[in-house]
Amino acid sequence: MKERYFFFARDFESAKHIIEDLKSFGVAEEDLHVIANDGVVLEPLPEPDITHRSDVIDAAKRGAATGGAMGLLGGIVAVTVPPVGLTLGGGAILAGTALGTALGTWFSTLVGVSVPNQDVEDYRHRIDRGELMIIVDCEPDQYSQLTGMLESRHADTLLKKGNLDAA
Repeated sequence: MKERYFFFARDFESAKHIIEDLKSFGVAEEDLHVIANDGVVLEPLPEPDITHRSDVIDAAKRGAATGGAMGLLGGIVAVTVPPVGLTLGGGAILAGTALGTALGTWFSTLVGVSVPNQDVEDYRHRIDRGELMIIVDCEPDQYSQLTGMLESRHADTLLKKGNLDAA
């Protein structure tokens, strides 16, 4: 499974050269993303998708867990109410859990889309002052070779291991 790493370039031109080097290293374009402040036009750099910019993935996970627990509880209550419990049986527990999980995921995802990704927000001060965050998805065994290449060619980049929910 791929891990996600991110690092910073001081300006657009540096980011462009880094992306070119990463592609020549063998990193696929779909595994590269660049986040910058609103004043920077990212064309032709690979732009981030909704999963990088927002908290949608973590929100969906939290919603599924919470909704599933609430649905399970609702199903147990439905079974223990004497008149309803006789006719519904164990199906109420399964249906309640499934419905709760689905609704919890859906509602949380709707909210998570509008919440900024916390990993990006931790470095918002760097992005706001003009640096570009470059996100790279790669296999863990490629990491040391990748960082070695970046450190030799781009010594001024700051490399961080991220957890932006790797693909």
